[in-house]
Amino acid sequence: MLAAMLNDDEKRRSIFVLVIEAENFARMQKADPITLESVLQGGVMPIPRYPLDFSLLIAYEDDTRPVLELARQGGNGDALLAYLERSRVFIKGKDGSENTVRIQRNKEQHEN
Repeated sequence: MLAAMLNDDEKRRSIFVLVIEAENFARMQKADPITLESVLQGGVMPIPRYPLDFSLLIAYEDDTRPVLELARQGGNGDALLAYLERSRVFIKGKDGSENTVRIQRNKEQHEN
């Protein structure tokens, strides 16, 4: 698994990029989820610089070498995002906020 926070100061947005590898995917298929903990809890997910414009991009790659090379180049991450989104397809009626499910937690669960 590769993880990186991209903070674009010009656009004032943060994008957390998570690239799942074959080993991760095989584990997930066996009901072994990936848990992302914040760096404050010893994990890999840094606090976004722009939490009001925060996105999460999840991708799968068989070969992560090109992803690592692009990530090491730095910059605002546009090249990395373009690579990861090279085959993006938006399916109207399937993709988008109209198919988002919100899970409401009652106050008792949230406070414990």
